[in-house]
Amino acid sequence: MIVFDAPKGETRRFKRLLKRLSAFAKVQLNREEAISSECLEECELLVTQRQRFSDEELEALKGFVDCGGSLAVFSCEGKAQSPECNANALLADYGVSIERTTLVRAVYHTYLHPKHALIQNGVVQPEIGVEKHAPLNGTNRSRHLRQSEPSDNLVEPSMSLSFVYPNGTTLSVQSPAYTLLSSGSTSYPVDCPIAATWESTSLDGEQGRVLVVGSSDMFADEWLEKEENSQLCDVLFRYLLRQNVSFDPSLGRADFEEKGLVPDITSLSNMVKLCLHENEPLPQDYKSLLCDDLFRVHNDFVPDVIDLYKRLNVPYEPLALVQPQFECPHPPLRMATHPPRTMDPPPPALELFDLNESFADARVRLAQLTNRLSEFDFCLEHYVNEAGWILGIHVGADDASEEAMAKRVLHHVGKQLFLSRCRDERQRKTAREVSSPYRLVEELDTK
Repeated sequence: MIVFDAPKGETRRFKRLLKRLSAFAKVQLNREEAISSECLEECELLVTQRQRFSDEELEALKGFVDCGGSLAVFSCEGKAQSPECNANALLADYGVSIERTTLVRAVYHTYLHPKHALIQNGVVQPEIGVEKHAPLNGTNRSRHLRQSEPSDNLVEPSMSLSFVYPNGTTLSVQSPAYTLLSSGSTSYPVDCPIAATWESTSLDGEQGRVLVVGSSDMFADEWLEKEENSQLCDVLFRYLLRQNVSFDPSLGRADFEEKGLVPDITSLSNMVKLCLHENEPLPQDYKSLLCDDLFRVHNDFVPDVIDLYKRLNVPYEPLALVQPQFECPHPPLRMATHPPRTMDPPPPALELFDLNESFADARVRLAQLTNRLSEFDFCLEHYVNEAGWILGIHVGADDASEEAMAKRVLHHVGKQLFLSRCRDERQRKTAREVSSPYRLVEELDTK
């Protein structure tokens, strides 16, 4: 039976993994806050992501491994760097410790985020590449694949399987533990362990196994089907369940060297110190160090200067002393008065006027007024008043209503039409005296 430790409902990201494991073994979820020895009685494999263990849990897990159980510890870069993490207290007896170093990919390839590292040459154990085609609980098929796929022998063992390592950390592995996977040559840090295992060497038949992986996200639903993560998952769980998968401990212990300290070049570059170059010894004759070729005082050009007076017809006289005149260099005093600063009127705001509309002909402006008023918002009184303003017809005070002003405009237009049709001066005089155009028509007809 496989017990998947999920105290805070962390199984939401591992639904595909649980479904994959439940196809051949019984899977039980441990939703309790603590790991007790009661829940490990019938357990064959315990998978946990916890980074904080109590003293009772540490004793229970160590007793579980000593009795021949398999333990898988999955970590990630956020939890491993927490100060509350004490997972190394559990793994210290097995030669594995989780470091606080985040693994990133130094070269962009396939995945945008640098923490989602694609590792193509990180297989340390060649058995992983051989067993990657065998499914879970596929012992006989695994042996058949070893014989039916000779092309795998032509591939370099480190490149036999490629996987994605998202949001993971590096591990520190010491004997008797050994490395299964490394960060490869394209990730930083280069060639560091990221998955390791420990296997008991006791001869009493109860051999426990501990597997530590620095990234728990690589088996989550988002990344399980990426690259060959699912095949790597099958190989590791077959190893934990003892389904004819074994690794060579000598390969994982000799491939990695101890880390050496490198000076911080960035800090050293900010602390620049001056130094003096060693000079040559001084000669015995100090006069050889003097250079009088650049500047010197002599009278070689005095004859040429005197001859220049003759060429320019200037009398040669010795220089006389000019008597200085000590005068006050200050200007005369003036009254400290300043003319007043008047406020000039601002320039006309010509940008607020439409010059084309202001200087256009009356006919053009009337046509623009007609086109501007549509048939839906057309108002006759407004149209008449605007047309009268364009023609320069002033009909009195502005406090009158719009309808009254429109009637006055029409009255003025009608009056001007009648005046233009009068034949003699007597009819024109009568038309000017009449206030209404209708009365004007009647009087003209009677006369």
